[in-house]
Amino acid sequence: MSLNIRQRIQVAIKNGDKTEQQRLWHKYSGQQGFSNEWVMAARLGEPGYTEEQAHMVACLFGRC
Repeated sequence: MSLNIRQRIQVAIKNGDKTEQQRLWHKYSGQQGFSNEWVMAARLGEPGYTEEQAHMVACLFGRC
């Protein structure tokens, strides 16, 4: 069974593979129409943002 990109990102996070996380996030962000700056602002591999924090970051980059 083939994993979708979101599942592959989760596997990379679980394995601590920062290079693969960055590669997959770059691909995923392009599919979603997000800039690379927005993706990096989300702090790859770090604790997730709350919905309020994610909205604030999206607004900073003109995505709200």
